[in-house]
Amino acid sequence: MSKKHKLMIAGAAFVVVVTGVLMHLYGEAVKGQKRQRAIADEIIRLHVVANSDSPKDQELKLQVKETIVTYLRGEMKDAQTVGEARQAIRENLSEIEEIANEKMAKEGFDYRAKASLGVCYFPVKQYGDMTFPAGDYEALRVSLGEGEGKNWWCVMYPTLCFVDSTYQVVPDSSKEKLKETLTWEEYDSLLDGGEEVSYSFRFFEWLQNIA
Repeated sequence: MSKKHKLMIAGAAFVVVVTGVLMHLYGEAVKGQKRQRAIADEIIRLHVVANSDSPKDQELKLQVKETIVTYLRGEMKDAQTVGEARQAIRENLSEIEEIANEKMAKEGFDYRAKASLGVCYFPVKQYGDMTFPAGDYEALRVSLGEGEGKNWWCVMYPTLCFVDSTYQVVPDSSKEKLKETLTWEEYDSLLDGGEEVSYSFRFFEWLQNIA
């Protein structure tokens, strides 16, 4: 067998191996995207955006989010489905703005809050010991003032928002609520860690960009 023939065989084998690897990675990325959509269909996130990145505005953001979380826990305590949670939030958008404005005024700030419920894109997010994949999620967005600062987020339904922002582990009781909502595979993927989830979506976005 000539050297040229050997090189052709080696090249063909390389192409086959690379194609197989790419097909496998693509399949995993597609599965990950479908799983993300399934997870997104069952949760509602809370997204609080600060006026700016100044220390005072960032501190106010945390105070306002705590006020909102406390209020919504009471309003959503009877919600058994994501649809019921969505309805409770929609019915309370004006009240959410009002309590946020009252809190900001009490702290000496004169800008206003704007609350809306819609779909927003989120990158991969680590929340305690759980990792939520990148993608579109329904979210209650509360923008403070100009809304140009760093944001704070949590899962509002099922209720996973930390009572204490320094306590960075999702309580088992909250995880049980999430288990009841998601399939085993979907729930387990949230505990797998961020590297695999992030890589899967970066690979999928790369394929879309070169298509």
